[in-house]
This record gives sequence, structure tokens and C-alpha cells, in this order.
Amino acid sequence: MTKDQMMQIVLDPPRGAAGVSVGMAVPDAEQVLAALADYVGPGRSKGSRGFAHYASGMSIQAHDDGAGRVEAVEIYRPDDPTVQVLYQGISIFGEAAPVIEERLARHLRLDTIDDGLTVVAPEAFLAFGKSVSVYGDEVRSGFFESVVVAEPGYYGNL
Repeated sequence: MTKDQMMQIVLDPPRGAAGVSVGMAVPDAEQVLAALADYVGPGRSKGSRGFAHYASGMSIQAHDDGAGRVEAVEIYRPDDPTVQVLYQGISIFGEAAPVIEERLARHLRLDTIDDGLTVVAPEAFLAFGKSVSVYGDEVRSGFFESVVVAEPGYYGNL
């Protein structure tokens, strides 16, 4: 991918994201993630499976259900603005979290938990994690830092 090309990852709940399907074997998910543009390497430190890092600063994790299958796909915010993560045309990391929440709330029921740090759209099988800068970094604070696409029932215990 060249600098002027836009990379788009489309969230497709509850099926998956970034080519990784919920229910897929984790080793297969790792192969899919390694084939995406600008792949830097796996995140297998401390035995972490299903993790991939990219030159854009984005990371993607295929969460293991304990039986070797993907139960959720989590995408961490890229540093590079040419990488977009989209849900129904909304760029999840493109604007401040309150703006994204307002757009999502037009179509989805949103539940806010964890003292406002997590926003869950249970019927859409999505969860969004907000950033909090303990260092006063206003550039990153107030944006979503991650989004999770999961299988039905995944958010039942939140």
C-alpha cells in the first residue's frame, strides 16, 4: 500500500472484520491477518495468539474462545489517517468519540458502561473502547481506541 492509498477495514457484525470470521480457527485467522497490507508481525509476546501489528500503528486481535476458535475480532486505532475502520459508512476512529456515538445512536441502541469508557451496541454485536489520557495528551484523548466485533452472547456479561 502506498502512502496515498486508503486502506479500509469494514466491520461486519456478527460475522467478523478484516477478513477474520467469528468461528474461524485462530491459526487461520493469524494467516488472514498476516496477509493484510503493511503487516509488521505477530504479537506473540507472553503467549498472545491471534494478534497482528501493522505499520500504520493499527493492531488487530482475533480473540480465542478457549477452544481455538475466534469469538471476537478487536481492532485498535491506527496512527495513520489513511487507514479507516468503517461500520455502515461511519469511520470509527476518524472523529472524536462523542461525534461517532451520536452517529451510531441514530441507528443503534448504545449502552455506556465502565464509567463511560466503553460503549456497547448489543444488538449489533459491537463494543467501542474510549481512550483516557493520563498524560494530558489531548490529541488522542476522547477518541475510540478500539472496536470489538463479536459473536452473539459475547456482551451478555458486561
